[in-house]
Amino acid sequence: MSKKRLINLEHLSILELNGEGSFQLLQGQITSDVNKVTINNAEIGAICDIKGRVVSSFTVIKNTSSEGYLLIGDKSVLQKTKEILMKYQPFYEVEIKLNENFKFYGIHEEYLVEYYPQTDLEKSYQLYDSFWRIHFLKKKHHILVTKEDLFEDNHEVQIEEWFIDDIQNKNFEISSKSIGMFTPHELGYHLSSRVDFEKGCYTGQEIVARMHYRAKKLPSLLVKTSSTYLEDYSKVYDPNKTAIGIILSSIQHGESFYNLLSMNKNFENQEFEI
Repeated sequence: MSKKRLINLEHLSILELNGEGSFQLLQGQITSDVNKVTINNAEIGAICDIKGRVVSSFTVIKNTSSEGYLLIGDKSVLQKTKEILMKYQPFYEVEIKLNENFKFYGIHEEYLVEYYPQTDLEKSYQLYDSFWRIHFLKKKHHILVTKEDLFEDNHEVQIEEWFIDDIQNKNFEISSKSIGMFTPHELGYHLSSRVDFEKGCYTGQEIVARMHYRAKKLPSLLVKTSSTYLEDYSKVYDPNKTAIGIILSSIQHGESFYNLLSMNKNFENQEFEI
């Protein structure tokens, strides 16, 4: 494989939950339905606090080497996730630990299929001889998880390609700076399986459900380009200087910047400039 076609995702890590109580613990704490996590299917998920604000986001897969699950996400956020779940650990037969023995790479779907013809795109989680593959939403890039170093030199694809792919798919992952800042609806989590409204209770579930079913208008996500960099979490205003949204993320691509915006109840599809 051309090593230039991989993205080094050094910010990712794994939080392991092993033991018979893994399912019950996760099902009672995360926003997605753990029943849908199988040996062929990964699920994106999140954890909220008691106020219904998102404190963690991740991808959940089965741990095929034990009776448990693996959460894949930002290293610093997974540390926070571990602290949260450890509060409930005494009530379940489960071991919770961070695992930093794996490496993570992004690969464009075009090259994935070319180099690994055994790839089954119907599966969002697939095991290969020396790595796992994970995919979610409709991202162009998939994640490869391995203990091997897939680079022989440093000419990998720039990580900006991964984050632009996130923006284009309206996917926002929690970072250490955004813990507890947003509700799931402000991040568009209600538009995917990241929040399952048919599963049982989890921390903050009543508040999230109340907003989903009772709010007259839910927040919406927009993707906009700009000629200048827009600082994360800066506000967006209409011509009357009313705050109508916030910048979630901004990534440069060529001479333009791709921006993911969360628009609030004051936004009525009017024109605005950023």
